[in-house]
Amino acid sequence: MAYAGKDRQWNDFGSFAAEHRDIVYEKIVGYLDIEAPEEFSKMLRCYIERKGQYRRPMYTILWDLLYGGNADDAILPAAAQQLSEDYFLMHDDWMDGNETRRGLPAAHVLYGPIYAVDAGDTLQNILWKIVADTREALGGERGKRYFDKFYDIMLTTHVGQYLDLSLTKDHKNIKDFTREDYFRSIHAKSAYYSVYGPMQCGAIIAGAEGSKVDGIKGYGTLAGMAFQIKDDILDCTSTREQLGKTIGNDVREGTKTIILWHAVHNCDSATLKRLEDVYAKPRELKSEEDVAFVLRKFDELGSVRFAEKEAEAMSGEALAMFEKESAGIKESNIKRLARESIAHTTKRKK
Repeated sequence: MAYAGKDRQWNDFGSFAAEHRDIVYEKIVGYLDIEAPEEFSKMLRCYIERKGQYRRPMYTILWDLLYGGNADDAILPAAAQQLSEDYFLMHDDWMDGNETRRGLPAAHVLYGPIYAVDAGDTLQNILWKIVADTREALGGERGKRYFDKFYDIMLTTHVGQYLDLSLTKDHKNIKDFTREDYFRSIHAKSAYYSVYGPMQCGAIIAGAEGSKVDGIKGYGTLAGMAFQIKDDILDCTSTREQLGKTIGNDVREGTKTIILWHAVHNCDSATLKRLEDVYAKPRELKSEEDVAFVLRKFDELGSVRFAEKEAEAMSGEALAMFEKESAGIKESNIKRLARESIAHTTKRKK
């Protein structure tokens, strides 16, 4: 993959992602030629061939360029980042009961949970082969730093999944969970994995010193939490066609969000009683009327708008911190795209 020097121009983050998406995809596909029955190989490719937004691998490539790296070095670790999402989602969709993914039936709906989980486990095996190859390609201390960072991202994300599931499954009383519970969960499950971890990987690949990599965490954490809040908002306000997955799934699953927290603390006693009744039900007993009631109250109580303001404030603070942290990096098309990608966490439609 060749670049026309450091003056290469992209119009926006979307065009940057569009140019690199197929390159990363082809790198992933190159690792899927394994000895396995045809039907099983089809399962492995289920989410991969639907191609997600590739936002996480784009952060890896973009931050590699931001810190003066060679984008060729970032393609393989970007592939690892994307494949990690594909395997996570095979498990996550089953755990959360999502019936659709990227506009089509979820893997566990198509093949059954036991096969979907096995396919996800296999993708994780392939993922670590890509990570090992990346470490070898980067070599020496740089390869070790990358491996250690990626391992930490993955480990933290699995712990975050537990925190999220625990809030959902074990804490049924919606009056008991706090803002702090919510932010601790989304930092571990989403902010690190979805935003600042991939950014840090890119900086490491470029050879950035440790203090520079650590500095990404400040603005990346805020951008990452804004990213997850936006996810929660879209689950309430988008459509199945636009988002490519079930809408209102957080209500069906009983997921504790900042939107629910605001509603609980700003509704009358009758509404609170109805919310408690809905969230106490198992997923299979929640009716479409139940879900519609909750989503309507989220809107009427201003809870969605409250979450939007929280996300916008975090995104704005992240941008201010980015400017301070990147002050030593000269202005360029790449820096503009990095700035835009942070703002995009709250402006996206899916």
